[in-house]
Amino acid sequence: MQIVEVWAYASILLVIVLAFILYHLRRQIGKLEKALKKKQTLAYQIGISQIKGDLSQILGTFSVLTEYEELILLSTTSMQGSVDILGIKDDSLEFLEFKKDGAILSDKERKIKKLVEDGKVSYKILDVSLPEDFNVKERR
Repeated sequence: MQIVEVWAYASILLVIVLAFILYHLRRQIGKLEKALKKKQTLAYQIGISQIKGDLSQILGTFSVLTEYEELILLSTTSMQGSVDILGIKDDSLEFLEFKKDGAILSDKERKIKKLVEDGKVSYKILDVSLPEDFNVKERR
């Protein structure tokens, strides 16, 4: 076999190997593009759901302004609070949770609902001493 034939076979083999690698890489790129598009769609849907939930809470708050003597907006350090508002009406304190029509309660929201329904709610006053002897304790 001559050197030219060896180089010809090697070149053909190299082209075949490169074609296989290129085919494999294109398939991988296609899969990755499809996965990225799916994640982008999911992120968009989550964003839309969050906006709808926020709007439901804002509109819900405005809709009950005249029904309660006092509304207490709750702030939280968690991403998703478990109760939106406390409402005082007549002789009752109500835990208000605004949900987009048809939305289900989260596990945390269901837990709070059950605690309220079971009467496992208390009122505590915590005394705070500042600044030398910083101490928080329940008042008895």
